[in-house]
Amino acid sequence: MVMDSTLCPTPPMGFNTWNRFGMDINETLISETMDALVASGLAELGYVYLNIDDGWMAPERSASGALVPDPARFPGGIRRLADRAHGLGLKLGIYSDCGRKTCGGLPASYGHERQDAETFASWDIDYLKQDWCNVPFEDFPGQSERQVAQILYGRISEALADTGRPIILSLCNWGHGEPWEWARELGHLWRTTGDIVDAYHRPRSGWSGDLLGIFDVNVELDAFAGPGGWNDPDMLEVGNGGMTDEEYRTHFALWCLMAAPLLLGCDVRTLSAETGAIVGNRDLIALNQDPLGRQAQRVWHAAGVHLLVKPLADGGRAVGLFNQTDARTAADPWAHVPGAGTVRDLWTGATESGGTVELAPHQTRVWRVAPR
Repeated sequence: MVMDSTLCPTPPMGFNTWNRFGMDINETLISETMDALVASGLAELGYVYLNIDDGWMAPERSASGALVPDPARFPGGIRRLADRAHGLGLKLGIYSDCGRKTCGGLPASYGHERQDAETFASWDIDYLKQDWCNVPFEDFPGQSERQVAQILYGRISEALADTGRPIILSLCNWGHGEPWEWARELGHLWRTTGDIVDAYHRPRSGWSGDLLGIFDVNVELDAFAGPGGWNDPDMLEVGNGGMTDEEYRTHFALWCLMAAPLLLGCDVRTLSAETGAIVGNRDLIALNQDPLGRQAQRVWHAAGVHLLVKPLADGGRAVGLFNQTDARTAADPWAHVPGAGTVRDLWTGATESGGTVELAPHQTRVWRVAPR
């Protein structure tokens, strides 16, 4: 059991280096991103975790077996970055892997779980993403992948707990072995799918190739999410250039409705006004961070249109209507949401009173329904 299940009462919010920068990361990038999170107002909105993904380690462990930062790219070390983050009101996250090597081929935590946990705690790390590459399944004859995942994530979970430092544990085994059924006992969030990929890395893949498939899996898992543990459909691609602004609004709205972690993946140092308006939408963030902690349930879908309803702590509801098709369409969401009355559109702020709604291709409308 992770040391503190109260660490994640709502989904974590912040930034992760991977989607935009991959392994091309360094100390300067991290420091500049800290400053940008604060200067842009994103930190004030709740984006406080700055998570360093794969690529920070030196190619070899130290003589004592400890992980060490790459001396060329992180000459000041990780602890100094953690101190700087904390001084700015932010939190620092780090990355490792359950296998012998990370996905990028650097030293990982297999056989070093306790040593690595103690290292991260000594650096005052607040968040650990634990990946699932290069796992030595041959060391576990007769065991299923699910069983191996429970063993290896159990090791790092126990090691973190024993450090005494509160560290969020993100399990990233891409939904293998149905982690939503067991991971709450070990960590605070668990990946439900494979990676999301935007056109920054692979042209025009973001919408049709990744976002829709991820949504189809994650939307069915609403029963497993709640305060202390969250379904993780992967990080945000908003602002990375592979989708239209309408598609990015849908991406963000669906993640907010599904109570997903909101981890920015664009370069926040050069945030555009449009991207800032999407990820800075206070009303949608409030849905994501609602203390009731309920993931929206899909209550109706037909012909590529999906209706999601999320109960809220004040007794109200959030309602999302998503058109995944390439054509304009119309639907009456209120036929499936009794007693809605007057509602407020969370993109425009306008007050509406029900009826048929028109949707552009790939658009998602979101409303807040007041308590009955």
